Amino acid sequence: MFGLRPAPIFYPTSEEFQDPLAYIQKIRPEAESAGLCKIVPPEGWNPPFALDTKQFRFKTRIQQLNSLEGKTRTNLNYLDQLRRFHSQQGQPMTKVPQLDHRPIDLFGLRHEVAVRGGYQKVNSRKLWAEIGRVMKYDRKTCTSMSNSLKSTYQKIILPFDLYLAKHGGTMPDSKHSSFDAEADDAMLRRSKRQRLSLPKTDSLRSSPVSEDHSSMQSPMQLSQQPLSSESVLIQTVSSPSIAAESTATTVPESCEVCKSGENDDSMLICDGCDRGFHMYCLNPPLEAIPTNDWYCDSCVLGAGADFGFEDGAEYTLEEFKQKCDEFKRRTFSQYYEGKPPTDGLRGSREIASYLEGPQMEGRVPEDVVEEEFWRLVASPYEDVEVEYGADLHSAQHGSGFPTIERSPLEDYARHPWNLNVLPFQQASLFNYIRQDISGMMSPWIYVGMCFSTFCWHNEDHYTYSVNYQHWGDTKTWYGVPGRHADMFEEAMRQTVPQLFEEQPDLLFQLVTMLSPDVLVRRGVDVFTCDQRAGEFVVTFPQSYHAGFNHGFNFNEAVNFATTDWMPYGTNSVQRYQQYGRNPVFSHDELLMTMCEEDAEFLKQEWFQRAAAEMLGRELAGRARVRSLGLGVGRERLREVAWDDVDVGDTDISEDMRQQCLTCKAFSYLSAVMCTCSPNYVSCLLHVDKSCKCSGSNKTLMLRYTDSELESMV
Repeated sequence: MFGLRPAPIFYPTSEEFQDPLAYIQKIRPEAESAGLCKIVPPEGWNPPFALDTKQFRFKTRIQQLNSLEGKTRTNLNYLDQLRRFHSQQGQPMTKVPQLDHRPIDLFGLRHEVAVRGGYQKVNSRKLWAEIGRVMKYDRKTCTSMSNSLKSTYQKIILPFDLYLAKHGGTMPDSKHSSFDAEADDAMLRRSKRQRLSLPKTDSLRSSPVSEDHSSMQSPMQLSQQPLSSESVLIQTVSSPSIAAESTATTVPESCEVCKSGENDDSMLICDGCDRGFHMYCLNPPLEAIPTNDWYCDSCVLGAGADFGFEDGAEYTLEEFKQKCDEFKRRTFSQYYEGKPPTDGLRGSREIASYLEGPQMEGRVPEDVVEEEFWRLVASPYEDVEVEYGADLHSAQHGSGFPTIERSPLEDYARHPWNLNVLPFQQASLFNYIRQDISGMMSPWIYVGMCFSTFCWHNEDHYTYSVNYQHWGDTKTWYGVPGRHADMFEEAMRQTVPQLFEEQPDLLFQLVTMLSPDVLVRRGVDVFTCDQRAGEFVVTFPQSYHAGFNHGFNFNEAVNFATTDWMPYGTNSVQRYQQYGRNPVFSHDELLMTMCEEDAEFLKQEWFQRAAAEMLGRELAGRARVRSLGLGVGRERLREVAWDDVDVGDTDISEDMRQQCLTCKAFSYLSAVMCTCSPNYVSCLLHVDKSCKCSGSNKTLMLRYTDSELESMV
């Protein structure tokens, strides 16, 4: 699909398979160019599955597929803003109008009008038919196309655009204005008079859309129906209400506009944030309590800004398998009708003996599953939810591989490709990290169902990762090599700019998909591979990767780092600092530990480059801090050895005590502490931004003196 190039597949010999890190270095020149590769173990590789499948329990995350894809989520956020806006105005929009038997893409319509100069220019130049053709409507089967698009725009989109202009809101594609200054309040009033009243349905996204026989359904359908007793109950709990009459909502202490707590019988509560507003303080004031949901301006403009995955249910493997099988059978029913279930999973390592019930794997062609996955994530009007048992800590749940602690006599417990063993092979730099980092140094587990997704990301600190599938259905991977990481990020920002406005650190969130087709058209190299039971997938430093599961499966993953990773690690720390993200470990501490424990590193060029960068950065930072005049008296900071400083609250961990309060970077070699907050420190870059205290209150803590650093490194 998408015409992507396949990632390389490697078949090591039994001898090559004995040293995983050496083998990965051997294939790196070819594999790294794709960002990822698949490794198929030699014949005879057959580790036992070590978990007790009857006792294994895990919690899932809920994923709504069309909220994962970046462009579709932007579309959905816009629809949510429209819904909240029209609800705020007392005219709830409960259905998306249809044209030519399909919902009108309101976000796309707004964009097409904007790029043509706005509503007035489109109207005066009679460009509605052109817009219809771009949106793939056929005038032969849709004779009212131009009038329908114009009417939809007037009634639904234009009022919201005017509202955005008044309130200083931003929208996707904000460099284009979708209306002219001449599109004044008269047009808005005319649009309101044209609305029709029809029975209210449940919601904009989930309510079924009726057929239109080539004509457009009413853009606004207002509820004028009396509330049932059930509706009244819902109204009491979640609809706007006067605070004094609400028994389910805490009365706000004051109005957000006038800050007064008086007249709480006139206090309206926002359905989005539960803040209070006097009806007479609103602009324009409200005369009566809205009968529908009501949202304040902040919630209208901020719809979709806090996207993330919700927690799902808790399952045993058998319970989750039943859910997965039922979902896949329902989704691809044509492949199961009249066919008996298979006896076991392909490559399942005899899993059928302890997971009862029909096996779904191998029935649906992989390309069919992939095509349906991308169709669903791109559909703003078709909501499909799946669950994913992701990031399950093996320290808590156990590993699928046997371990020395639990199975000391099992050979596979010591096998170098056992993911509990691999990160600590002799060539791995993780041997010099002094803390156990779950997910990096000890494996995480992933239990998938059909369409469950891992979104675009690269690994913490740009490290390598290795993923093993113990059993189950296919997992499809997409990879972008590290050399195209910057191009990938720019393509993401250009494609979904609004999401980055709302979440500048979006790429750290692991919540966004983007079609490989979009990336390829922007010049980004994208490779793909299908991982099946018993196979490894390795990702390389700074490479972006994403993918989805074809059905019920069980995978395990861990990270590692070899000497070629070092410059990537340095870059990753700078990136964390730029976005104020928490690093996982201290890069400087890793270098100093390596230096102190093995002097041979100092003779190697790759280490010399990394150490020189650290030394130059550290000494320059110290010089800057010493030159600063902090406070009125421009007093210099006191300098002391790190261990001689009063540690303050002993309940705070050493890692927390090393992190800069401003940028979250680890300040291992030196840090600045102030008497105003003795439990926290600032890095050398942000010493003048953490507080406004004078220099006499601040202490420069040094773990090594300048001369000690220079002599060691």
